Amino acid sequence: MAGLQVRWSEHEARKPYARPFGVTFIGDDGAALGSVAMSGADLLYLRQFQAAVLSLTGELFDDESVTSAPDPQRAWLDRIAALVPSLPDFTVLPESTFDEHSGREFHFTVCVGGAPRCAVDARTLLEYQDFQAAVAHQTGALHRDASVESIDAGDERAEAWMRALRRRVQRPGEGDAMAESWPWR
Repeated sequence: MAGLQVRWSEHEARKPYARPFGVTFIGDDGAALGSVAMSGADLLYLRQFQAAVLSLTGELFDDESVTSAPDPQRAWLDRIAALVPSLPDFTVLPESTFDEHSGREFHFTVCVGGAPRCAVDARTLLEYQDFQAAVAHQTGALHRDASVESIDAGDERAEAWMRALRRRVQRPGEGDAMAESWPWR
């Protein structure tokens, strides 16, 4: 049966313009048909995956079991989730830096079991799918949250992700926090 194999390279993930995922296409006979390297976003977003495969191989990629599903993107994530490890529960630590052009800015470290795994900016953290892609790209693991993915409406989905983040994002340290009591959390 035709399929895919996915491998991730930590070394590649650290390079600028990295394509840390190697995707090998497997034919019905189990033989490798070829491979491509791609980013986390190219792997996780079905249309981006199709565009990357077309751009890198000149071949169309159309998996009818995915594209005929009621929600092709969710079906694609289900397929990819079977090929890569899942990201265990995590916390997010805000860390401030000072940039001479833009002033103080916060970046966010995603930690698993207290150990740093990857870093994201504020905009990436607030967009569920962008967060998924950034985490996958930097760690080789896929984060999925059924309470977010089960919602189709964009605004409701964003609110569900915000609820999930409230449990995971820690407040800045005493020297960086706006106030001891922050009522908008």
